[in-house]
Amino acid sequence: MSASILVFLIVGLALTACGVIGMANVNTEATGLLAALAQNRNLYLFLGIFVLIVVLYRIIYNRSTTQARHVLSTVVRYLILIAVGILMVYPLLWMVGATFKDNVEIFTSIGLIPRHATFEGYRAAMNDYGGDINIWKAMLNTYKYVLPRVIFTVLSSTVTAYGFSRFNFRGRKMLFALLLSTLFLPQVVLNIPQYLMYSKFGWVDSPHYLALIVPSLFAQETYFVYMLIQFMRGIPRDLDEAAKIDGCGVMKTLVLVLVPMLWPAMVSAALFQFMWSSNDFMGPLLYVKTPANYPATLFVRLSMDGDSGFNWNRVLAISLISIIPSLVVFFMAQSQFMDGITAGAVKG
Repeated sequence: MSASILVFLIVGLALTACGVIGMANVNTEATGLLAALAQNRNLYLFLGIFVLIVVLYRIIYNRSTTQARHVLSTVVRYLILIAVGILMVYPLLWMVGATFKDNVEIFTSIGLIPRHATFEGYRAAMNDYGGDINIWKAMLNTYKYVLPRVIFTVLSSTVTAYGFSRFNFRGRKMLFALLLSTLFLPQVVLNIPQYLMYSKFGWVDSPHYLALIVPSLFAQETYFVYMLIQFMRGIPRDLDEAAKIDGCGVMKTLVLVLVPMLWPAMVSAALFQFMWSSNDFMGPLLYVKTPANYPATLFVRLSMDGDSGFNWNRVLAISLISIIPSLVVFFMAQSQFMDGITAGAVKG
């Protein structure tokens, strides 16, 4: 046994002992060191067991054959990935289970399965507010502006990226630098001037959500423009020249030659914009005043108003219903999304 393994073994045993001693004194009136051990007992026990497992793994690994080491390392990697996956998805699974719990159980239990299941949260989630808005109308209102916003963002960002990546014009470098500088401009700085401008245009509280949709026609999402520019720079210009020889004009080259190759990146941009727009709270809060036009994000906040009480199973049920479309869209476009994220990462 090497010196490093021996040191880690001693540390693991010491931490585990601290955790056991702390658990033994948790219900006693301990003071000083014993009180500190009792207060942090779970942390010491977890760290001690973790260190001991690592030491055991190293001992077994050092005494194994090459083939056994490969199998052991593969098993450990998968166990770590599974553990991290469970840790990441656990809050979502807990939220699903919490929709069937009452307030007392929500705040006293972290288990996934409710002890006394109730559908009161879902029944309350279907209630309307003054006859003006309910969860289904709120979701319909959400996608009235989310879908056009996604489509216009992808189209305008693609055309803008095409211009910057394929054409040399006067002031191109300065405009590109100005475009990139807007990436560092916080949205909160723009809220007041945008609100004043949209108020003069008559877009605030528009039943057609003009303040949320119209700006997407002008490639305001700089991140997507920059992302598409980088993807387009990876496409050989020889394809443009071949299309020009075949009689394709500027826009025809973009539609018939570049867009099919950019499709994974465009799907990634659409997916990001769909999720960001669906989860946007500040935009609708500023520009939507009529309760009948509230999207799902404002409806979730409306369900937490003091006059109707904080029934958390209802709030969680409404939240779960509102995110289901985003989850469905993500899993449907998952393969294209992964292609768009990884494309261009390896240059041949």
